[in-house]
Amino acid sequence: GGTSSNCKLKKKKTKSLAADIQSRLAFLRRRKNYAGIHGNSLEKALKNNRPSEGEVKRWAESLEALLTHQYGVAVFRHFLRSEFSEENLDFWLAVEEFKRTLSLSKMADQAKKIYDEFISTSAARQVNVDSFVRDSTNQSLIFNVNTASFQLAQDQIFSLMEADSYPRFLKSHLYAQLANHSTATALELSNQSRSVS
Repeated sequence: GGTSSNCKLKKKKTKSLAADIQSRLAFLRRRKNYAGIHGNSLEKALKNNRPSEGEVKRWAESLEALLTHQYGVAVFRHFLRSEFSEENLDFWLAVEEFKRTLSLSKMADQAKKIYDEFISTSAARQVNVDSFVRDSTNQSLIFNVNTASFQLAQDQIFSLMEADSYPRFLKSHLYAQLANHSTATALELSNQSRSVS
């Protein structure tokens, strides 16, 4: 009797461990697949039409100015990815897209996806919102999905990016290279010529 229950307990633990490993691998696969979607966004954005120095310098006026520029978003995402915090930007952009949704049924579907991916306590790419905002967002989605359902969470994440990652982005080598494109190009050419000689 005791041996049989020990064997059952070991099998149960093995199944539990296997399920845990599978869920962790699924998280990594989702993260890899998601990164693949945006992985080359910076290269593509800059290859097609590199922003002028003036445009890049306008990004320093405010986070809003940066987020309204297609290339600004691509460069900022690239920077955030290097800091492992791109989920903040991705959440903010997902909410912006959600707000433009006209169909109520599509809005409800999108709201669930956004909540499950970014807000839920078990979210794979959970953003850092406080418990009051998390609960308020959840209540808003339960009672009446509308364009303001994620407003508190979006505002909190925007403030977090504005106070934290955005100033670091402006001080980054990446931003400096783009803002001083002619200087950066001259340095790149001079480095290349040194390596050849």
